[in-house]
Amino acid sequence: MKKSHEMSRSDLIARVSPLAPVLAAIARENSFSKAAEKLGVHQSAVSHRITQLEEALGFALFERTTRQITPTEYGRVLCAAALETVDVWDGAFDRLDKFRTEGTVSLSVASALAMKWVLPNLTSAQQAGLEIALDVNDRPVDFSAGTIDAAIRFGTGPYPGLHSSLLKKAAIVPVARPGYVGGGRGLEGILGDPDVTLLKDAVGERDGTDFSWGYYCAQAGVSFDTDRTALAFDRADLVLQAAINGMGIGLGRTLLIEGDIAQGFLEAVGPAVPMKSAYWLVCRAEFAKTERHAKLLAWLKDQMK
Repeated sequence: MKKSHEMSRSDLIARVSPLAPVLAAIARENSFSKAAEKLGVHQSAVSHRITQLEEALGFALFERTTRQITPTEYGRVLCAAALETVDVWDGAFDRLDKFRTEGTVSLSVASALAMKWVLPNLTSAQQAGLEIALDVNDRPVDFSAGTIDAAIRFGTGPYPGLHSSLLKKAAIVPVARPGYVGGGRGLEGILGDPDVTLLKDAVGERDGTDFSWGYYCAQAGVSFDTDRTALAFDRADLVLQAAINGMGIGLGRTLLIEGDIAQGFLEAVGPAVPMKSAYWLVCRAEFAKTERHAKLLAWLKDQMK
């Protein structure tokens, strides 16, 4: 029989590849009998196939005693490759499972949107036949990990390398607790009042989404002292909660303020200004081809009307 030095690289791969699951099972269990049990075959079948492989390769993969088996230097190399191969296939089939129509959609959203809009609307998702598992995270999703199906992002979009669907354009508007601002004054007079506290989202001031007092006032044609001190928070929903508590005037945006205004917790104290940033549904290209993506996108657009 040919020895390894007489075989081409392709011959070697052809010999070893079909046995990757067997080698991986042996590596994990450190036993032919336990590996056979995991694979659902007889121990003799595992031993026979490994012996045949060793004869074909021309070197031993395992040192055998009556009590244990120990991989040789060659065996350790091939077992490591087999484990990696099996893990790759397991990951591939996990991703294939996500193409199914049924099943939970793992959706990542920022904390402010989760609190102010997604959670109040989850009941309607269930009624639409959607089962959504929320991942609340203010950092961009790493889709390569394979644990998140889709994410709602707020920004100028679209997002290179990802499938991006525009959900809703956004506007920005100053809001306060009803009665916080006395009547009869224009917005410029309100913002110029030293007794009025401005609330801001510190992240929105620097993340390029235009979620800032400077952008708002420039677009609204209102003079604004850029050196004026404002009470800063690192989340948009905290700004709104501070406004609800009567701590000052905060900037609110589409989807984050409609519920609080409808319930009388907040009122607009200035005109709405369109933003360049918008809400986007982003995902990997393969998930965008699934029916689950189509159902999620349709539900989101319907709720955001």
